[in-house]
Amino acid sequence: MNLFEYKELIDGKPMHIATVNSENNPNLAVASDVRVIEKNKLIISVNEMVNTQNNIQYNPNVVLTVFDENYKGLRIFGTANFFTNGKYYDFCKNTFFGNGEVSPFGATKPKGAIVVTITNIAKYE
Repeated sequence: MNLFEYKELIDGKPMHIATVNSENNPNLAVASDVRVIEKNKLIISVNEMVNTQNNIQYNPNVVLTVFDENYKGLRIFGTANFFTNGKYYDFCKNTFFGNGEVSPFGATKPKGAIVVTITNIAKYE
């Protein structure tokens, strides 16, 4: 399992991220500022995903989906951690925002970073 094999599909593309809250209710959010950072890790800039952020602190298990224009894609399973400072936050701020306050996708300066360590990948073909 090597995320670098899917870098072109993942980097900078909108993805869905599913989490579960403390009442076992699901939440689905869209993340657009995403990058592969290691063969088994990806990073997501957190701009407006309040429920996602809270849910990860309760239950770190997540599922992400991403598709190309032909609806071929991935379902990515992993565990997530949320960071409000440090190297992962700085990576998001510098990579997605540079010196500006708004990303190319119109998102505001990040409130944090989600780092997902991948446990499994399933292909949609």
